[in-house]
Amino acid sequence: MKIKNSNYMRSNLDQQTRIKNFMPKTKFAEIIKVQDSLGRKVSEDIYAEQEYPLVTLSAIDGEMLNIQEDIKTVEQYKKIIRDKVLGVLQLGENPFEVKTDQDFVVPIAAYMKIGNIANTVITIEQKLPWFNAAFLKPERGDVLVEIKKGQGVIESGSDFRQDDIVLAKDEIITSTKKALLKQAGVNEVIVYKDIRIAVLCVDYDSAELNSQLEFEYIQDCMKSWGYSFDVLRIKPHKDIPVNALDIEINDAGFSTDFKTYSENIQKMAHEYDYIVACGLVENRFFHQKGLLRGTNEFRSCFETGQYNQKLRFFSRRFKFFLGNSRSPDIRENVRYYNKQRLPTLTKMELYEDKAVMSYIPGHILDVIVNMHLLVKPTILQKMNRVPCSPDWKIGKLLHDFSFEIDDDYRNKILWGYVTRIKYDEVRRISTEEIPELKIITVENERPDMLSFMKECNCFIPVMGEDNQLKVGDYLYYLEI
Repeated sequence: MKIKNSNYMRSNLDQQTRIKNFMPKTKFAEIIKVQDSLGRKVSEDIYAEQEYPLVTLSAIDGEMLNIQEDIKTVEQYKKIIRDKVLGVLQLGENPFEVKTDQDFVVPIAAYMKIGNIANTVITIEQKLPWFNAAFLKPERGDVLVEIKKGQGVIESGSDFRQDDIVLAKDEIITSTKKALLKQAGVNEVIVYKDIRIAVLCVDYDSAELNSQLEFEYIQDCMKSWGYSFDVLRIKPHKDIPVNALDIEINDAGFSTDFKTYSENIQKMAHEYDYIVACGLVENRFFHQKGLLRGTNEFRSCFETGQYNQKLRFFSRRFKFFLGNSRSPDIRENVRYYNKQRLPTLTKMELYEDKAVMSYIPGHILDVIVNMHLLVKPTILQKMNRVPCSPDWKIGKLLHDFSFEIDDDYRNKILWGYVTRIKYDEVRRISTEEIPELKIITVENERPDMLSFMKECNCFIPVMGEDNQLKVGDYLYYLEI
């Protein structure tokens, strides 16, 4: 399947790889209960506390037997007790209570615990000829397949033994891996310390200058993605001390002095590991007031320009900042292993204790785009230590579409509506294997415009060379 905008997807992954070069690795770890470990990354190999299966299991549906030797003759089979030696589960009795020490046979389902009450399981197909020969129609002369003691069972410890590695270092504990740990009897795991997240708005506390719509959208995204975070608000600092002006000033409290501003930034950098920041849109009026201007607590490491806008240095920008060291760096020789647990190489790793910050100094459309394209993947990268991609999905275009793009820009964001549900003439529902995309034409688009969102539920990033789209084209898109 050829995806029309796959070049953009590769470009985004390249951006994440570049950010990885600055993303600090931390060595801090903590012990947590397996019950609370979902989504965490293990900092060292995890070993099984017990073998699995703990007891012998039946491998097939059929009859389980407790026999002392292989059954080769009808006379041997006749000696097996066929009475119900196990309690009836449906009546509330203990189904594993053995009431005889003689050989017996009883029905059992596959993968049920046998433990020490039986040692062999045979299929009904193997049992019937023996039963006929012993009790019903011996004259038929059915072929009797020898019943071997120990057949049809899964021995205890056949999946893994105690002290086997069940989860390797740097694995992420998913719901299935958590179930594996529980099966291995693991109660506690050592994981990398969870990151502390803050959502920050640096802007004037004025309804005329700042509606905080963007700030609220960021919080809504973080909640929907399942992250816990603190909400911070910091006022920008004043550029000129009041006593330096030979005029009377009525301070409305919109901003703060530089000392307070700087202390707030330092405190935030010390207490949080990942900060998502917005505020102070970078236009010609506000760009001199940008976040961190005049402080040296963070340094800019990576930024992207605008997507659709004609002002090269303003709007739809994403900036990635790296904080100062909060504790001494650690350098360590780390040995890496292949899947067979054989050493492949030893590499010097650097561990740093630094905060990082994603800053989106734009209007609401800028924030929508960058939250999904860059912020969410970089949060995952900070947590998982590997470059991550956005939640790309693939849709099929329902119509032709073309657009023009300024020569100075490589990328454009198209807004669209996607669905996999269709209705026929009598309103019966059918679903498409691949969702269908319709691109919405937005006239005179502005970065603060939301009116077209009433018919929009996704956006499609494309390169300039993809400006001629045809019906049936496959496209990557992101739901919003």
